[in-house]
Amino acid sequence: MKASIRVGFTRHTVGEHPLEPSLRVASELGFDGVELCLEPRKWGAPSAWSEDVSSRDRTIIRGLAERYRLDIATLSSDWPGYYSNFCPRLRHWGRGLEILKSDIELAEDLGARAILVHFAGAKGTLEQAKEMLSELAYEGERRDVKVGYESGLWTTYLGTLKDLCEVVDEINSKYLGIYWHWWPSSIMQPHEEVELVGRRMMCLHSSDIDLQNVNYELMLKALKKYYDWYWVFEVELENAERNLKLWRELMSRYW
Repeated sequence: MKASIRVGFTRHTVGEHPLEPSLRVASELGFDGVELCLEPRKWGAPSAWSEDVSSRDRTIIRGLAERYRLDIATLSSDWPGYYSNFCPRLRHWGRGLEILKSDIELAEDLGARAILVHFAGAKGTLEQAKEMLSELAYEGERRDVKVGYESGLWTTYLGTLKDLCEVVDEINSKYLGIYWHWWPSSIMQPHEEVELVGRRMMCLHSSDIDLQNVNYELMLKALKKYYDWYWVFEVELENAERNLKLWRELMSRYW
């Protein structure tokens, strides 16, 4: 399994592009790849907004990733957390779907194999969510990019993990799966969620390695049956080195 870390544009001006400082750090720490977080402009950093990323920017980003020997393995659509505050009903998410499709197009252009999507706190029925995910799965197939719904956000706002598994099964597209992220608020242990998600897992997110509350031996034993691609850290860059070291120790022991 490979290790990746979620990164974004910064306001630092060193280098060719606002993404370069993050790529440099990820490379120096020894990560195999990165996940590009897509979000609107904040705190003075340039906008990582798919509709604003020009063809020139895309070429530069691909070149920088190659220079630093990193895969742009995945993208993550982070902006729905803001969008759902102003558009809290799925039935009104026509524009939101357009932006998600633009994110999938950007993933294709950057050579990413998968993208994390979600509708954040927007409310709606399972049928509405299924219709929207069907559209995204079709777009993913057109672009050869796998689409994964973030499991922790689904179970927080839309339904159970079993519901998400059933929606994925009903859509029945190899381009739609579950982007698994265990949250401590879950009623299930990580290894139990892995067994439920099974081969529907198309990628996984990890917060800080938590040796006190997670049985990694059980988790990795279950994970090994279904998944062997990228372990994507969603942690602050200043905590990345520690997490990568702990992860490598766990992998050498249990994988």
